[in-house]
Amino acid sequence: MPTLEADSSYQTKAERYLHHALMQYQEELNNLTPERVGQFIMHHYIMQRPRLLNLDSYYKGINTKINSEASRRIDEYGADVRLGHPFAQEIVDFHTAFSVGNPIHISVDQDHNGQEDEHQQLDKINHENGVDSLFYDLFSDMSKYGRAFANVYRDGDVEKITRLSPTNTFMIYSNDVDPVPIMAVRYTEQSKIDDNLDYQQYVIETWTDSEYKISEPVAIADGTVVNGYNVAKTDQLSTLPVVEFWNNTQRMGDFDGVISLIDAYDAAQSDTANYMQDSNDAMLVIKGDIDDLLDGADLAADPDDKEYLEKLAKEKQGLVDSIRKSRTLFLKSGISGTGQQTTVSADYIHKQYDTAGVEAYKNRLYKNIHSFSRTPDVSDENFASNASGVAMQYKQLGVIQLAKAKRRSFSKGLSEIYGIVEDLEKAASGPWELDYQNINFMFTDNLPTDDVATIQVLQQSGAKFPHEYLDRYAPGIDTNELETMRERENEPMNAMQDEMKRLQDKTTQLGDEEDDDE
Repeated sequence: MPTLEADSSYQTKAERYLHHALMQYQEELNNLTPERVGQFIMHHYIMQRPRLLNLDSYYKGINTKINSEASRRIDEYGADVRLGHPFAQEIVDFHTAFSVGNPIHISVDQDHNGQEDEHQQLDKINHENGVDSLFYDLFSDMSKYGRAFANVYRDGDVEKITRLSPTNTFMIYSNDVDPVPIMAVRYTEQSKIDDNLDYQQYVIETWTDSEYKISEPVAIADGTVVNGYNVAKTDQLSTLPVVEFWNNTQRMGDFDGVISLIDAYDAAQSDTANYMQDSNDAMLVIKGDIDDLLDGADLAADPDDKEYLEKLAKEKQGLVDSIRKSRTLFLKSGISGTGQQTTVSADYIHKQYDTAGVEAYKNRLYKNIHSFSRTPDVSDENFASNASGVAMQYKQLGVIQLAKAKRRSFSKGLSEIYGIVEDLEKAASGPWELDYQNINFMFTDNLPTDDVATIQVLQQSGAKFPHEYLDRYAPGIDTNELETMRERENEPMNAMQDEMKRLQDKTTQLGDEEDDDE
């Protein structure tokens, strides 16, 4: 019977790298000893953390490939401009602002009658934690790293929700068919001004549904953590208080798939800048009878004097280097076949630049980055054209489809957060009479709208709007100023009405007096 051999031809170095960088950790809870947790920490530190730091670097505009230490130019005297473009920041910020730029509307419907119910305790927790800003940051982490983490704990009589950095936090799941989180791990670098990572120490924190543990400082970079760590403190818990948000099933960020395109665009723009700078310092070629200071020095040299020849060769090399550094070549004219001296001339030389081809290449990269990251190119002249509503929806189709998937995943994480809040409230015997599954989250697309044009269309159709509503759309004037201006505008009319009322009252009063005389 023939043996089956695995075909690994489809695997690449990048694929194997991503396999470890995106790995979901799984283990049995009883096996999670300090030694086993240390192995997971070491794997995360070596295999996953570098990718996450790299993604953060791209988000900050420090694109790693274009900013590598190695020179990109063969000619050491040529320009070596490094241009990094913050596409990653544009992609993350756009998708985050589109989905949660408008605050998430959080409502409660306990009896499922379609009407919102009041819940003061929930409102208090949301207010104390500033959830609009917090959820924006969590969504941004999810978009940047492909994952985000939140920690919920009780502080006094209210629950606090904090963000944990994905660069030093991870979750361990069970080995079930449908894995569930069983432990959260965070390793925090101790404040130390030292570039020697071998002696850098970290404090390890772990959370399960029953215990919180914090370790004594331990080294990670040299592998010490694999042998375990000493627990400094243990607290009892009522629930696992850490939630992991997934951007997608692969836990990949929104610009993960276009990093190679960003690198290519950086290189193309940098090469263009190098060409422009090198053109200013173009190499001057001089053809003529110009002798250098060492011309003929080798003819007078003793062939057996190696020391002199070596010194002469070194000086000639130094002269050549200085000539190259000054970007000037000195060439002698020769003798033609008729015995006449060739023409003396001087000219600049540089590479020919295919402007149209290079710009077309860069434009193609620019469009591909936006297309494959499903980020609209707002600089496109046709994007803001007078297209119909349906046509604009097709332009935004990729964004809308991606946003729906990301929002479903984010809503799941938010529901888990409020599930932890409920558990903590019940453990503290707090006034919590709410099922977290009845908390609803509504997202509103953050897109520019032409409200004035919409109102004009409605008015043309016969709709009526009060002045107080229309006042909000007046440019450059706030509502209070408009109210004051409207009051002044109505002062003459109000004064006339007051005078008429006064006359009517006086007439009525005279009539009453005549009746009394009779």
